[in-house]
Amino acid sequence: MTPEVLIIGGRSFTSRLFTGTGKFASNHLIAEMLAESGSQMITVALRRVDLSAGADNILEYIPATVTLLPNTSGARTAREAVRIARIAREAGCGDFIKIEVITDTKYLMPDNWETLTATEILAKEGF
Repeated sequence: MTPEVLIIGGRSFTSRLFTGTGKFASNHLIAEMLAESGSQMITVALRRVDLSAGADNILEYIPATVTLLPNTSGARTAREAVRIARIAREAGCGDFIKIEVITDTKYLMPDNWETLTATEILAKEGF
């Protein structure tokens, strides 16, 4: 049976499993997880990306065939989320973005108003 194709933003996916890069004991496990799961999209918090020389760069473990979904983890306002999204785009991560605006540090509940505000701004910019 051929899986139904999911089209998002003009991109086609046969897997509905979107995965994340958080909580792995090592970056090597990310590549293994992607190979075994068949996931075609993975979220990446930009604050986890270290481009300094000699650093263990998480992006090196994500195959080019997997779509990156940078997220705005760490943003506490719409303005911060928009800034992070723009940085992701400028860094070559494309125009897909997972918007996270969390002001509640205890329960990590999203701030709906700030998330909506960031979404409206980024949608106008083609994200």
